[in-house]
Amino acid sequence: MPRNLEIKVKFDDISLAERIAVEVGAELKDDFIQIDTYFKVGDGRLKMREFNTGGAELIFYRRDETSDKRWSDYRVLKVHNADELKVLLSEALGVDVIVEKKRKVFLYKNARIHIDEVKELGNFIEFEVIDDGGDVDGLMEFLIDKFSLRGSEFVKVSYSDLLKQNQGNK
Repeated sequence: MPRNLEIKVKFDDISLAERIAVEVGAELKDDFIQIDTYFKVGDGRLKMREFNTGGAELIFYRRDETSDKRWSDYRVLKVHNADELKVLLSEALGVDVIVEKKRKVFLYKNARIHIDEVKELGNFIEFEVIDDGGDVDGLMEFLIDKFSLRGSEFVKVSYSDLLKQNQGNK
């Protein structure tokens, strides 16, 4: 199963985040809207990610939700009949929560820099460094340093958890 090391940080200034990404040498790969439908599962997380550009993916992952830097084991499957599969999974498992976000993806070496505007939650940065056998921790630390992030700012849970917490406080 593929793995990556992730962090997430609330980061209000999207323009600054984009400038820093370009300054470190990252290239803009994608700019789109994503809708993630999380399904109720007993172990890990299962979500269907739909893109406003068309297409969808089914993503299953397991991740430690208690550390600042979190290892994630994941599988991604391209979906060709998203509407029918979403209905089937909704009926079989139930929908847990739906997360909508505008995402810009920058690529730097084996890292993905996500600059996200998440509906009802605000702006965030995520780094995902893919475990390719190289210095994953070193690259993560480099990005954390370049973006001037502090460990106290790290968000230890998924957008789905944040959204459910937010909805529970209304």
